[in-house]
Amino acid sequence: MKSNSAQALRTKSFLKNAFIEMVHKKGFSSVTVTDIVGYAQYNRTTFYLYYKNIYDLVEELMAEKFEDIQHYSMSKYGSKSRVDVKSMTTNSFDLLYYIYDHRNYFTLLLLEDTLPYMHQQLPEAIFSLLTSKFDILYGIPSVDDYSQKRYMAYGTAGLITDWIAKDFDATPGEITQRLISILRTMAKGFIVNDVESDKL
Repeated sequence: MKSNSAQALRTKSFLKNAFIEMVHKKGFSSVTVTDIVGYAQYNRTTFYLYYKNIYDLVEELMAEKFEDIQHYSMSKYGSKSRVDVKSMTTNSFDLLYYIYDHRNYFTLLLLEDTLPYMHQQLPEAIFSLLTSKFDILYGIPSVDDYSQKRYMAYGTAGLITDWIAKDFDATPGEITQRLISILRTMAKGFIVNDVESDKL
């Protein structure tokens, strides 16, 4: 049963947060439904009302985070807008602020026994966004667009992962500025393709 009522969303949020806590404590492969509902103070019946099993919860959780990564990377830009990289500031996108606010989830990147495909999620979300929503204006001709976007996505994810591994030793704004400084060496700007009003 999939319900999106306010109560259902709240309950599912508690279950997901409990799951994240249990992965931090025990590692993904050791977490059970009993662990999740015990931490969240629900019963097993409640869990199975919303999820078939733990993998069903993981799939929904990671799909939400994938979409959020993309949303907060471009939420400040409208369709067909053109952005000059030189004019970008720490207010140009909210991704780093989002990651910091949800650091309990993103620190799962540091675990060896973590969610399936967790280490690929951030770079692949960024790469998917770059290929589907952005036309990059490069500073030099004859750039392999696919390879460049791949490089940008994995480089960005690497810098963010390093920030997480260093226990967020800089502010989100400082890391945003570092990313912008690096981006300025790669591109002159970008054009945003069609953006849906409610979500990507």
